[in-house]
Amino acid sequence: MSFTTALRPLGLAFTLIAGLSACSSDPDNPNLLADFMGGNDAIEPDETFLAYEAAGAPALIMSLQSIPDAFTAFVRQTTNAKGEETWISLDKLSMGMKDGMIIATRGLGADQLAGAPYQTLAALKAGRNGITDRFITHINGKSQAETLAFRCSVTFQKQALVDLGGYTANTDLYYEDCRNTQTKFRNFFWVERGSRKIVQSRQWISDSLGSVALRTLPR
Repeated sequence: MSFTTALRPLGLAFTLIAGLSACSSDPDNPNLLADFMGGNDAIEPDETFLAYEAAGAPALIMSLQSIPDAFTAFVRQTTNAKGEETWISLDKLSMGMKDGMIIATRGLGADQLAGAPYQTLAALKAGRNGITDRFITHINGKSQAETLAFRCSVTFQKQALVDLGGYTANTDLYYEDCRNTQTKFRNFFWVERGSRKIVQSRQWISDSLGSVALRTLPR
């Protein structure tokens, strides 16, 4: 099932913002989320999203790599005792995260029901290369939950500056190359030096959906 086919019955769609790439590269722009919201005429934003956005909740932009210029905005809604976060989008999508790593998606189509990227997260926080195990659960063709195991290699690539709009983050770029007998994928993580926070990433969701890119928005 394709991404757009999966969303159409729910009335959901990623907002197409032609000018977002240009405004997101402007270091003098203090609030990219305001620009995103102000330029959006395609959908009626979710009221819960608007309430958390108005309260100044942490925010990010997600883009779907398989559809050019397809973007949506997310804000953090809740954090549990384990530090697992629930993020909601202005068009009623949802995502589970742990310190910048995706651990679940809902509403994208070909969703990731659950993910366990914790060994990779530990390597990124420690600033080290390593071999890690990652587990991802999807719904298979028989409508059953199936957990896939991957062996991954986490490797530092280079130091990189990331313009987040309002300030430039000094980051370490890491590749995470994962594979099993059937599937392989590569994730990218830009980890801020000092804080070790993931400020930008590209993360694989599923074979059908592909990868999404995430970018932190300073508030």
